[in-house]
Amino acid sequence: MFRDTLKKMDTKLEDVVQYFLEIHGKSIFMNDLIGKQIKIEWSGEVICACKKKMGSFYRNSGFCYKCYWESPQASQSIFKPELCTAHLGIEERDLEWEKTFQLAPHYVYLANSSGIKVGITRGSQGVIRWMDQGASQAILLAEVPNRRFSGDIEVVLKRYVNDVTNWRKMLSGNPNRVDLVKMKEDLSVYVPDELKQYILLDNTVTEIAYPVKQYPKKINSVKLERTSIIEGELMGIKGQYLILDKDRVFNIRSHEGFISKFSFQEVAQGRLF
Repeated sequence: MFRDTLKKMDTKLEDVVQYFLEIHGKSIFMNDLIGKQIKIEWSGEVICACKKKMGSFYRNSGFCYKCYWESPQASQSIFKPELCTAHLGIEERDLEWEKTFQLAPHYVYLANSSGIKVGITRGSQGVIRWMDQGASQAILLAEVPNRRFSGDIEVVLKRYVNDVTNWRKMLSGNPNRVDLVKMKEDLSVYVPDELKQYILLDNTVTEIAYPVKQYPKKINSVKLERTSIIEGELMGIKGQYLILDKDRVFNIRSHEGFISKFSFQEVAQGRLF
């Protein structure tokens, strides 16, 4: 049994996505737990990135009150990249941090998870981002030198396609395949003229498969705030969701910072660790 702060699972792209849960200094290969009983028990406390412990996050934000209003990691431009100003030398909350985060290459991409969506990600996070969102197909549309430019392209393209994943639809099964190369070609004409120079010629489509034994038929999202102990058979993993028996799903990422115990049924010994 391991007690630690929950964090989103690490992923590795193989024929089927490999999932690893880092907890209590150990890396648990989650794919091996499919078909076994798992248990997550919340202590009743959460911990902010600043190390402050509390009973709940401020406004369910993943931050304490102070960090929510003061940390650059909780600023508006994190959620709305079109508001970034570091490329102009204008501070939002912490200019040095914002320069490091914003003045780095970003990708604009198209992904098929619950249908076509446009999104952005830092240059080093491309495939990881797609796996976290449960995308089955993805293609890079543009590579830009900073976060603001990626936001400017996204704002335009989301007039024509979604910019969010319908998580219920994503967890219902595999989406219909689409011609992402054709979709990229069609949407590229809407990219602002001054940013068209960043459109990528590479039309490689990444295909992604997930370790799912059985998809839920009528999805029931379970949360630790409502039920402090969540247990059952692990039926699969997609995105950052654990798919459990009885049509339940548990979003690991939305529970980052929850101090919890994690255990699983080891078939050979027949007991929880």
